[in-house]
Amino acid sequence: MSVEIDIILLKLPNHNIDYPSLSIPTLTRALRNDGITVIQQDVNVELKDILLTQRCLEEITYEFLPAICEYFISDPEEYTRVKNMVIYLNNIDTTIGFGALESVKSQLLERKYKQIFTSTESSNNTLILFTIASLLHNVIDLAITLDELNAPIAQDNVVIRFMKDKIKSIAAINSRIVSFSVLDIQRKATLWFAKRLRKVYQGTIVVGGPDVSIFRDNFIRHYPFINVAFLKESEVSLVKFVQGVPVDTIDGVIYRDIDGTVRINEPKHEPSNSVYRPDFDGFPLDKFLLPTLPISASRGCKWAICKFCVHHQTYTSYYERTASAVVDDIEYFVQKYHTRYFHFTDDMLDITIGTAIARELIQRGLDINILTYARFQNGFTPEILDLWARGGIKVIEWGLESASPRMLKEMAKGISIEKVQTILKDSREKGILNKLMLFHNYPSETIDDFEQTVDFLEKNIEERNVRPFFTIRNKLELRLNSELDHLSQQANQTIFPKRWNTSSIFQSKIEYEDTPDYPVKLHKLEAFLGRMQHLVSSRRVFSTNDENLTLDLVVLDVSAQEDKMCIQSI
Repeated sequence: MSVEIDIILLKLPNHNIDYPSLSIPTLTRALRNDGITVIQQDVNVELKDILLTQRCLEEITYEFLPAICEYFISDPEEYTRVKNMVIYLNNIDTTIGFGALESVKSQLLERKYKQIFTSTESSNNTLILFTIASLLHNVIDLAITLDELNAPIAQDNVVIRFMKDKIKSIAAINSRIVSFSVLDIQRKATLWFAKRLRKVYQGTIVVGGPDVSIFRDNFIRHYPFINVAFLKESEVSLVKFVQGVPVDTIDGVIYRDIDGTVRINEPKHEPSNSVYRPDFDGFPLDKFLLPTLPISASRGCKWAICKFCVHHQTYTSYYERTASAVVDDIEYFVQKYHTRYFHFTDDMLDITIGTAIARELIQRGLDINILTYARFQNGFTPEILDLWARGGIKVIEWGLESASPRMLKEMAKGISIEKVQTILKDSREKGILNKLMLFHNYPSETIDDFEQTVDFLEKNIEERNVRPFFTIRNKLELRLNSELDHLSQQANQTIFPKRWNTSSIFQSKIEYEDTPDYPVKLHKLEAFLGRMQHLVSSRRVFSTNDENLTLDLVVLDVSAQEDKMCIQSI
């Protein structure tokens, strides 16, 4: 006897595939706690698992992308972009072979890390595999974009074939509701998928996630195939909706009333009610390249006053869990899923809750490896950092943004560069791998400010206080509804030489004009990156980015047991 499925939770491309997201498994637990039948699927990792095979990489390299080049023959910029992908993939196949990449992918999925990272060939192939996984974002985006334009070349390729088959399989389940979790990088694929699902599925289609919380009613006003949108934390509101509570009485939803008028019920629920242990049962954990699991100790940002940031706006407010509850989850995951690797996805792991968690982990004797984001806080002492390290916090990505004291003050970072330097030195001495998140071109940043940041980063890389990690190449992104955005719209503003208003319903990145000295910054940046390329190569340090975010945890762990490592983190 088949079981009626109440809701299917879907995550569409594009996203990294080193470890799973937290959103859908958390929603799954909230729903299952109330007896709701749920299927959760990560379509993104399923698709990329298929694409990262010899057969599919050959189709992409020798059939799909060359045909796309012909399609863009009259568009030099797009033609060059796609042609460069073809050249890169062709070179990889010629020198290494797609079969070798599929082989190392199998080793990663079998968790044979010692075998991989003590072999120069396997180590190099692993890094290339992650690079191609990142390149697949562009391949998938091209396939979906051209299919939406009804371009003949897009009608039959591995991406569209997979997606159409997935639509059929989702429709065949005939659940009452299909729900999509949406980040900005998943929006295009989600809308493409939902539009085509609607043609073969009679149930209710809903969306939620950070992108929906930012663009709100745009999803309902402009896309008739979407029935309801959920704002901010939706663990409570989605449960009510699935249970049949009238939508007009549910907080945090956007819907059409009986007359077709779009209505918005603002979120009002207590955010702590949205705390659940993630449920990964049924999730394709065996397809992620690393065994890391995400976990959170808090939602929102306890600081939340950096002038450029909008991320905290996707939550109702800041709140924390108890340290014992967080460690209960970690202990449960260690036993159930046999992993020792965790990523705290909090906007920032505050020093108080982080220290309490570290103490709890030490007390329970859990041998684990954690990567977390953190803000430089004045309370970090050698003793606190020692606790964090002994508790298993092996990698910290610190949000610094700039090493110029003047810029730190302008951004409202709340820290001195002298204290930052002390924390970096102390944490390195305690065995923590530090990574600095930086960018350039904040308003009023001078050449001198920029050079201070470059010099600070270079000095600390050379002294091994921080891992080579070059987010400084990223230019400031002016985000819609940030404090910086609001300041730049004032009548007498001089923050940017010029800014342009958004031209799309889904444009959150606002274009602005650079100052005349910007080319000088770029020249100095390129010179710095050139120097670092030599240093990184001499140390055999692998390149890290969002695609292999938690690979450092694995490399550090294997390094502690094996002397003959072919790649290093620092």
